Amino acid sequence: MKLVGILLMSLAAQALADACVFQEKGLTSPLNAEGGRPVEIELEAYLNDLIEINDAHKSFVADIYFRAEWTDPRLAHGGAQRCSVAPAMIWTPRLQLLNRRSVERITEPDLVVAPDGRVRQTLRAYGEFSFQADLTDFPFDRQALYFAVVAGTPLTDAVIVTRRQDIGMADMLSVSNWKINPGESRSSKHYIAPVDSTLSRLDIVFEVERLTGFYTWQLLVPLFLVVMMTWAVFWMPLEFVAPRVGLVATSMLTLIAYRFSMASILPPIAYLTRLDKFMVASSVLVFAALAAAVAVTWLEGRGDLRAAMGLNMASRLLAPLLFLAVFVTVFML
Repeated sequence: MKLVGILLMSLAAQALADACVFQEKGLTSPLNAEGGRPVEIELEAYLNDLIEINDAHKSFVADIYFRAEWTDPRLAHGGAQRCSVAPAMIWTPRLQLLNRRSVERITEPDLVVAPDGRVRQTLRAYGEFSFQADLTDFPFDRQALYFAVVAGTPLTDAVIVTRRQDIGMADMLSVSNWKINPGESRSSKHYIAPVDSTLSRLDIVFEVERLTGFYTWQLLVPLFLVVMMTWAVFWMPLEFVAPRVGLVATSMLTLIAYRFSMASILPPIAYLTRLDKFMVASSVLVFAALAAAVAVTWLEGRGDLRAAMGLNMASRLLAPLLFLAVFVTVFML
């Protein structure tokens, strides 16, 4: 709340600020034009809303405030309060969002200058951003959503920095099925090969943890019941061949339908998630139940009733034990 209060007061102050008047010339040139140290751009961010996280598209939709501050001694003026200035009048780090897909600016960038030359730039942006999703643990996974901010000037001119306490978020966000917390921001260098330039980059990270209630009740529990349904064939009379085989075949078709439904939730990835592994293992167990049911029928048809009964009794015990082993291996190890 403290951070959003500061941002709102900043916006109000900018609206009331008078236009700046500077005596010096050449204010658009970099501050370290004579070989000095790069200017530190102190960045603050406030996540106003997180609307959607789309796993299939590896993107999220967000509404975020940014506030950047730096000191330019050339802009010191004799005014009693901050004044507003047009971006074309002074040097700015030309901050850009690197991972944006489509961004609609709610407010245009505003610049105000304090009497001591302290410059403050505020921007509110709404749009779609990309992120690198690691879905290995889906649906019990955690992801790192980030806003990759880069300076449009070389690394020798500007360096973006921030502190953990300068990253905030609203108490209530629109996104569902996720738990969100501010994470550790990452500073790095971003090299652009076509122009042979290295820029300062800052990734403002928000850690998100998937809430598994939907997937547990809508996917996993029905999947458990489908697999457990196949165990009923080992409790049916051996002479009921058609119902025994038909029950297992129906379970297999149900699992295939589940697999197709999952294709619309996740992107086409080259590795298996935890849910994929569980579904593959469940399919193997259902096929094994089908093979066992056919083997019992074949043994009974040959007149070897003792072997048929023995295999049927062993399957009653092995089927739940193997399913339990699969569950523990996939979700608990």
